This record gives sequence, structure tokens and C-alpha cells, in this order.
Amino acid sequence: MKNIQLSYSNSPVCEYIGSQVYKLLGFSVHDTVLGFRNQRTVVACGDFLADGDRLYEFDKIKVTFDPPFLDSNGNETNGTGLDLYEILMTIREHPFLKDVDGVEEHFWNMFVVDALIGNTDRNNSNWGVIVKEDGTKKLAPVYDNGNCLNSKWDEEKMRVVLSDEKQLDAESFSARRCIFELGGDRLNPYHLIERMEYEGCNEAVRTIAPRITGILPEIEKMISGIPVLTDTQKEFYLTVMKKRQEKVFQPTCRKIAEREQTAKENGRKEGEQRCSLTRR
Repeated sequence: MKNIQLSYSNSPVCEYIGSQVYKLLGFSVHDTVLGFRNQRTVVACGDFLADGDRLYEFDKIKVTFDPPFLDSNGNETNGTGLDLYEILMTIREHPFLKDVDGVEEHFWNMFVVDALIGNTDRNNSNWGVIVKEDGTKKLAPVYDNGNCLNSKWDEEKMRVVLSDEKQLDAESFSARRCIFELGGDRLNPYHLIERMEYEGCNEAVRTIAPRITGILPEIEKMISGIPVLTDTQKEFYLTVMKKRQEKVFQPTCRKIAEREQTAKENGRKEGEQRCSLTRR
């Protein structure tokens, strides 16, 4: 927080923008409305729980998992950490989640959209499952998106980064970290996406990247229409998201498609070879 002149409006506005991006991409997300209270910009967040509903955040679910957790280093943990291996193991094996549809898909969708908006705080306590009064379960809408788009930055910091292409690339994708860890180190989500090691992540990129291209004009219109933002803030928010789309999501989406096409062609050739051997 050194040398930063905080604007009170940043976090409420970033919560609103991040939530609207989720909504424009077609995901279930809590309702948000920007407004003024006591001469300050605030964001009102809709209560998505009906009477009798209970929200179980992922961290409350995760710590009840038995047997003990193993992190990505193979060490036993108490289940409270943010190791990606732990989280995926919980999602796939925890009995509480067995009758909840699409939990891993939901996680990877959030991972990719959070990377788009630069949300560095999708921790285990700000996503979860709703248990209804009759005991049925469903995923909660996405909520708590305020720690995105460099919400703690002042306008001068944004102006400096916008004027330097190397700093802009670093802040957009090459040097950023999210809250999740592997091997004891915090992850760069864009590097993980580019490595294409997780099929769930690949599927999320395959689905979301084309949607981002389609909604970018709507994102630009939405941000441009927020009166409390300066021109510098509007430019910064739009620029970093466009950079991530152009430099990470679109190229990775193409590589995923190319790899799938290569696999299909190899499978077809192998099939033809087997047929040829059978005829002989």
C-alpha cells in the first residue's frame, strides 16, 4: 500500500464491473447496483438466499474432509490452505459435493473469468453451495468480486503503467499472481492457462474465450457509462482485459483446438491402419 492514494470508489466500482462481466458472459452472479450514500460511491449487492436457505462456503466444506489432505508436495495438511491440488481433490472426492452438479466446471469457469478481470482473491470463503430448506443443494451464484481490476490502485499508478508497454504486459498477465498455490508458490493464473495441463481449465477457456470476444463491446459500453470513473480508469480497466484476451485466452483457445484436431487426425490414421491390418 506504499505510495498509493486510495480512492474510496475503487472497490465498489470494481465489484460492480467484475459482477457485470460475469453476467455478460452468461454466468449466475449476484445482483449489483451502483449508487451514492453519504456522498460516496457504494455498491448494493443483492441477497441471493431465499427463506430457509443456508450458504456453505467452500472452506467450511473443505475442512470437514476425511481422510487427511495431501497438498501438491504430498504433505498432509489441515485442509485450510489454498493449494490447487487440495482444492481439486476436495471437489472430486468430498461426499458433501457428490450430489451437487458441475462443481469442478464452476471452479474452472471462475478461475478463467477471475483471470480476465484480475480478481486475486477468489479464496475458499467466497464461493460455495446453497442448501435449501428441503435439503437439496445447488451452487451459489458468483459473489464477492470487488478485489479485481487493481481495486487498490490510484489513477497515477494506472497512468504510469499505461504509458509503459513492458509494465502493462507485466500487470496484465506476465507477472501477476492469484491466491492459489502449487508447490508452496502462488500461481500465475495466465501461465497455468497457457500450459494447458488441466482439462477442466482447457474446457473453460474453450467455452469462455469466444464469449469474451463477443461481449467486449458491451463491456466497453458498460465501463464507459460509469460516471464516477475517470478516463484513465476506464482506459486501464478496458486495456488490461483486452490484453489478457489477446495475449492469453485467444492464443490458448487456438492451441487447444489445434491439439484436439491433431488428436482426431492421429486417431483416424490409427483406425485406418488397424482396418488395413485386418483386411490383410
